[in-house]
Amino acid sequence: MVGELRYLDSRDDEQARGITMKSSSISLLYLPGAAQRPEGGRGVGREERLSCGYLVNLIDSPGHVDFCSEVSTAARLSDGALVVVDAVEGVCIQTHAVLRQAWEEKVRPVLMINKLDRLIRELQLPPEEAAARLTSIVAHANMVWSAFGSEHFMREADAVLAAETQHSQQQQQGAGGGADDDAGAGAGDAWGSEEDAFAPSRGNVAFGSASDGWAFRVDQFAAMYSAKLGAKPSALAAALWGDWAFSARDKRVVRARGRGGRGPGRTMFVQFALEPLWRAYSVVTAGEDPQAVLGPIVSGRGLGGLVPAKLLQPGADPRAALRAVLRAWLPLSEAVLGMAVAHLPSPVEAAPLRLPRLLAGGATTALLGGAAAGGAGDPGDGGGAPGAALDDATAAEVAAQLERTQAALCASSAAPDAPLVVYVSKMVSVPASLLARAPGGGGEGAPPANAAGEVFLAFGRVFAGVAREGARVHVLSAAYDPSAPARGRQTAVLRGLYLMMGRALERLPAIPAGNVCALAGLETAILKSATLCASPAARPLAPMTFQAAPIVRVAIEPSAPADMAALAAGLKLLNRCPRRPARARCAGRGARPPRSRSAPARARAASVLLVRADPFVEVGVSEKGEHLLGAAGEVHLETVVKDLRERFARVDFQVSPPLVAFRESVLCGAEAGEGAPPRPPRVVEAATPSGACVVRVRAHALPAASATLLDEHAALLRELLDAQGRSRAQPAQPGGQRRSLDGRDLGREVAKFREAFAASLAADSAHSKALPHLLERAWLLGPRNVGPNLALCSPSAAGGDGGGGGSLFETPAAQVVRATTRQGTKQQHQQQPQQQQQQPQQQQQPQQQPAGEPAVNGAPGEVDVHAAAASAASAAATGEGELDVAGLQQLDVPFGRPAVAAVLAGGDGCGSADAQHAAAAAAAAAGAGELWPHVSSSVESGVIAGFQLAAGCGPLCDEALWGVGFEVEVRLVLPPGGAAPPDLGEAVYGPLSGQVMNAVAGAARRAVLESGPRLVEAMYLCQVQASAEALSGVYAVLGRRRARILQEELREGSGAFMVHAFLPVEASFGLADEMRRRSSGAASASLLLSHWERLGVDPFFVPTTEEELEEYGTEAGGPANLARRLIDAVRRRKGLPVEDKVVAKATKQRTLKRNV
Repeated sequence: MVGELRYLDSRDDEQARGITMKSSSISLLYLPGAAQRPEGGRGVGREERLSCGYLVNLIDSPGHVDFCSEVSTAARLSDGALVVVDAVEGVCIQTHAVLRQAWEEKVRPVLMINKLDRLIRELQLPPEEAAARLTSIVAHANMVWSAFGSEHFMREADAVLAAETQHSQQQQQGAGGGADDDAGAGAGDAWGSEEDAFAPSRGNVAFGSASDGWAFRVDQFAAMYSAKLGAKPSALAAALWGDWAFSARDKRVVRARGRGGRGPGRTMFVQFALEPLWRAYSVVTAGEDPQAVLGPIVSGRGLGGLVPAKLLQPGADPRAALRAVLRAWLPLSEAVLGMAVAHLPSPVEAAPLRLPRLLAGGATTALLGGAAAGGAGDPGDGGGAPGAALDDATAAEVAAQLERTQAALCASSAAPDAPLVVYVSKMVSVPASLLARAPGGGGEGAPPANAAGEVFLAFGRVFAGVAREGARVHVLSAAYDPSAPARGRQTAVLRGLYLMMGRALERLPAIPAGNVCALAGLETAILKSATLCASPAARPLAPMTFQAAPIVRVAIEPSAPADMAALAAGLKLLNRCPRRPARARCAGRGARPPRSRSAPARARAASVLLVRADPFVEVGVSEKGEHLLGAAGEVHLETVVKDLRERFARVDFQVSPPLVAFRESVLCGAEAGEGAPPRPPRVVEAATPSGACVVRVRAHALPAASATLLDEHAALLRELLDAQGRSRAQPAQPGGQRRSLDGRDLGREVAKFREAFAASLAADSAHSKALPHLLERAWLLGPRNVGPNLALCSPSAAGGDGGGGGSLFETPAAQVVRATTRQGTKQQHQQQPQQQQQQPQQQQQPQQQPAGEPAVNGAPGEVDVHAAAASAASAAATGEGELDVAGLQQLDVPFGRPAVAAVLAGGDGCGSADAQHAAAAAAAAAGAGELWPHVSSSVESGVIAGFQLAAGCGPLCDEALWGVGFEVEVRLVLPPGGAAPPDLGEAVYGPLSGQVMNAVAGAARRAVLESGPRLVEAMYLCQVQASAEALSGVYAVLGRRRARILQEELREGSGAFMVHAFLPVEASFGLADEMRRRSSGAASASLLLSHWERLGVDPFFVPTTEEELEEYGTEAGGPANLARRLIDAVRRRKGLPVEDKVVAKATKQRTLKRNV
């Protein structure tokens, strides 16, 4: 049943699809040579097992791109990685993702090239071409691994394309045929070695066929032939892989191809490894006699006791005979498990290498040094609560315990008195019937099951100490700080310890360090992942990193409201779930009494169960009250919906079409097409309702590369900004080494990031020369304080020349647009009676909206685009471009400091104190000295909140902004003469900070519309493998889905073409089914989330010229305007107003049915 049972694929859909969807664990006992004994491993005694056996904890993770989160959870618990590559398909997208995950987690990999039988039976390649194919795969894998050091700041999709390009260039140059001279030599592996990461001559690469149950390594054949050839096994192994041949006449190893192309030509790898296998498979491919072909192998290798004689008799099944002989000659377990034992580190060896990655830097690293010095517990250092600082004695005790725990982690100590450290990577739902009872027990202490008969177990690994049943542990969240032990910590009791054997569970009383296990009793304490420790004086392990983000979302709702009761009955476990699982509660806090749940509460409870079962699922509630599910792709989404319907909710519910996330941005000069250059962005002016402050905003487009860097390295930027804030509050400790979240040197990471960001700006300098100077005033990131959007501080607060450029208040009136809000200003309320008298005349003479202006209604408090659609020329002529401030004194309000600029380009990040003093002196001279501190702080907080609101909700379809930088300036309007302080209107319109927030948010949204708004869509990197006959259908499918072809190459030795393209996520649904249908199953596609890209279509384009009218028609939102169609679809889904033509012909209304 080897290769056919699929023991670790325990789900029905996994067996049906033939792929792995959930990672499964199994513990295997490997005894060297036991597979080649007649009695197998059953004849091995207990003493021999304990002295010679190796316990291998194997975690089978999925190979599909949609389930990359399962790879992340498995990599965190592993010390080594067995990377399996298809011999026909070669290195694919998921191979890149798996290797990168192993690189990030400091996990040493070995390579297994599987499905060699397909090269023989399906492709019918000769041994020489198959050897070239295998050499190319090994070189490709080495190239990918060695490139991670230099591609740390490169997107995953770009890394895939770069590796593919380099690989194809080497094939064209003929460099892929060597071994020691092939690509990747000298590139170095993860630990700085000059050797290749994968070298068959060293024995860390295996070749085989899992379906037929055989595999081999080069060193195994070297051991077989060493006595016969009279050579050392190590020297023979080096010669078996490479451009070396065996000269039978001279009885020595020579170059396969010498000078002038002379030489034997047939390498030793082909002669001694592949040709015997091709000869053995001839009983299946050529129909030869099994006894004549396989008999010499059985007799020559002494396999008579392992291969039944009846299989070699005439009339026997040749495929069964072939499998029996190969499994006896080259057992799969000996090759794979022997390679793991020989080349993958044990827990004790891997612990020092992985410790910097497991123990993240940041506040907890500073805490370790501070606690040792007696200064731990500063609230500004580690996020501790005020008043939670530890005294000197307690701090010293905590520091000693932290050092003891770190020493146990570094040694992977399994001593009985070692501190217990367990990391839980995910929660697994299993049927309660599979839980084994304790030996000799009557089921007491077993974890309770929910109404569906399932129990949640914590899937994790013991990194130090010994986990024992009944032990009380401290559950630490990723944000836990030992200096504030009351936050981010819970306590729980381990009710059961289980050894996972696929779907089966074996209950154990204790599990030492280095083993993977399942723990019961933690379903109410852990939502997705956590660290378990025996003492609160411990540091949590670093959170896991995922290679992708959930991009596909759907909305769900029950088919009948009455099904909510059944949903609650099926989710009985939720009564024990924390009310707010995202926030850790203090241990010992009184629990609330149970109470009945409403229908939305029960739906949220079902969502909590689903999130716990799948760590990559995102659950939320939309503004309309819909429950949203986010997944990585279509296959992942199907699995999530199936689990929710059949296991967790057990009710029928409706699933909406996929909801695709978009972003909003402005036109970038570098990305504009040929033709007329884009117009410069105009300045938008707004005022607070009281008229006390005037705000001017201008939006700039950031280059796509710069926005991508800010978006993808949010964690690094957040850490740098937090460290900057702590350094201002408390001076940095001398001699401390700054570390990044993954344990690397923070200084090196910052230098590489700044270099990449500067290069992205330099590439766009030809179109926007002022942008680098403006970014010297970068103050804020958004949305949510970290993101791809920037807000600049005021020029006076930046100091010097303010980063270049003049003040926004010096802009000519013809380039200023007035943004109105629903509330209106104080002057507008005073002029309201006169406007009402003139309203009938205005209705008789409606204003004609100019072409190309946006016309999207906003919600209350947002920009009224219809009212602000007048052009700049008419605004200047009528005086509507600026406020009527004649005779009033205006005072610049400095705010902010270039904190983000210091992170992006270096510097202290401190603003100019002289500007603050000068502004305060000017305010005092104008009679506003007492109000100035309040005005200054209110304006700064209002600008921050307004920018974050605008960055999180754009004007087109309420999606977040992407790649937009805002210049913001605020002036305080003072009464003439300075006799009285300014009227802030807080008694009528609320706090000044709220007024400024509303004005800044409305002006920023309008500034986006005035700078050429663009829709931004997510892009997949699509990799399609197809035969030559299916290429036409592949290109037809990709063309209809707006794909952009990047490259096409012929895979050497396979006859298959590999096509790479960028595909919009919005057009990717149903791609796999259509691709199989159009190509008759000869093409398969893989998708990897690549990047965000501005859609080069103006959503408010209106054809005006004769050529445009002839090409696009008379309607602005016609079939040619793709961006407008996408925006309208999002607005309809969100319940926002959409400008649809409801009545086509008002004078002649008729039905559209044909039978009338």
